[in-house]
Amino acid sequence: MGLMKGWPYTDFATGWYQIGYSKEFENGTIQPAKWFNQDLVIFRTESGVLAAMDAYCPHMGAHLGHRGQFGGKICGENIQCPWHGWEWKTDGTNARIPYKDDATVNAQIETKHIREVDGIVLMWFDHEGKPPSYEWPGFPYIGDKSDYYPIDWTVDGPHRVKPQFPMENSADPHHFPYVHGSGVDAEFTDYVVNGPECGNKMYMTFGAGKERTWMTPEGPVDGEIDNFFWGASLGIARFNINGRVCIHLTVLTPIDDDYCTFFSTVTHNREPGATGDVPEGIAKKMMEAQHVQIRNDFHIWANMMYKVRPIFTGEAEQTRYAFIRKHFDQFYPNPVY
Repeated sequence: MGLMKGWPYTDFATGWYQIGYSKEFENGTIQPAKWFNQDLVIFRTESGVLAAMDAYCPHMGAHLGHRGQFGGKICGENIQCPWHGWEWKTDGTNARIPYKDDATVNAQIETKHIREVDGIVLMWFDHEGKPPSYEWPGFPYIGDKSDYYPIDWTVDGPHRVKPQFPMENSADPHHFPYVHGSGVDAEFTDYVVNGPECGNKMYMTFGAGKERTWMTPEGPVDGEIDNFFWGASLGIARFNINGRVCIHLTVLTPIDDDYCTFFSTVTHNREPGATGDVPEGIAKKMMEAQHVQIRNDFHIWANMMYKVRPIFTGEAEQTRYAFIRKHFDQFYPNPVY
């Protein structure tokens, strides 16, 4: 499947994938999109209902999400085809044919399951076409959500990488000094699985080997990182360093067999005494660093050959990788482990 050498899977992994942010989809607007090799139209009705469906009108094939004067438009709670004015409901059924005295046809546009959670827009993919089998609970805040800055995000691509790669970092303590500039390797706990959800904990000394850094102005500090994964598509790293909590959601959503769009979303608890929504101090730098650090890995991933059975340097490394890859394996149509 695709250009990556050694990649063994024949289709995308079943699960929830990010396709944007709630603030990007205003009421009464339409956006064209391409996800999972399919042209789609994403739109929000006048009342605020968000929907996603196949981009092409069943009548004569016009693109419902084409932008410009002759593009589709929102009519109340329906999307209207730009060619003949046929209107379609958010469930994909025909609502109106304007020149047929309110007659409709028994036709159906394929629709997608959409969720909005904590400002994140998710779309469900299932290689067998089944409905969602689990839900994403949102960001794992420690304490009250109101104590955190609003989410900050960056989006870029296309990247020739696979969605599970950022989550495989949770099995790899030895890459941190070489890719991320840490002074020491991380230490890991075993994974804990709860249905489609999986996670573990990492322990690391931040600022190791240095008298002080912007993150550790009083010298090296022991911290922990909680990793949370849902399926093989949504991954969160929650940093807790002396009570400073930074939560980073990373999602690589496939455009086609080869390329993904990368969504990087970060929040942080407010600086002591801060009440505004604009990050400042160490919190601001930590949020910015997350967007940068994860992208260091992309230089490796985009040029690698995927090794289904790598050479391991010991039982601990083998056990971690074998466990997390076998967990991800279940979400693909052709398991290889």
